[in-house]
Amino acid sequence: MTLSPVEQADRNSRNRGLLMAIAATVQLALALFSALDPAGTTDPVRGIVWAILTLLWLLLLATGGGVLLNRQVRSMMNDEVSLLNRRRAIESGFWTAMAAAIALYFASYSWPVPVRGALAILTEVAIATALIRYAWLELR
Repeated sequence: MTLSPVEQADRNSRNRGLLMAIAATVQLALALFSALDPAGTTDPVRGIVWAILTLLWLLLLATGGGVLLNRQVRSMMNDEVSLLNRRRAIESGFWTAMAAAIALYFASYSWPVPVRGALAILTEVAIATALIRYAWLELR
């Protein structure tokens, strides 16, 4: 049975919220690993995987998902409410990044904070915040 574009957009919009929640969980797990083992960020394979996942989640946030869907379905998925939700989520991620940067700056006075580890934690927490906010706004 083939779904109409409206039905596809509705189904994909619901799934997008769940995908954002799963992505946030993955990001928080990465942040925990980075915090527990900041020296582990020197492993090139781990760094490449981290960069790919980070770029994937950023692409998901920037576009709202559905990049491979046809234009009509994608435009229905990204209605005014979804665009507003995405904007709010990205704002949350930005302010979290600024707060985390300030916290890491002051933490460096008391603890040795490797730059690569600090950047990984900062990025992961900020993206996870944006993903959680987007998922919450989309699923409510």
